[in-house]
Amino acid sequence: MADNYASHEIIEIHELLQVKAAATAKASMMQGLATDKQLKQLLEESAVTSQQAVQELRELLEQSK
Repeated sequence: MADNYASHEIIEIHELLQVKAAATAKASMMQGLATDKQLKQLLEESAVTSQQAVQELRELLEQSK
């Protein structure tokens, strides 16, 4: 563990990573099923935002090693 992060913080980052990864997958899957143009756009934006969060959380975990 890095000196910058406590064990419980790293566990919380892992939990957030799981939630955001699931949100990314769900938004991507639902985007294919949506027929409304606005809904598709919202789902696409959600998937992009969640993917960015996943990347940032992965970077935090890398720094914690």
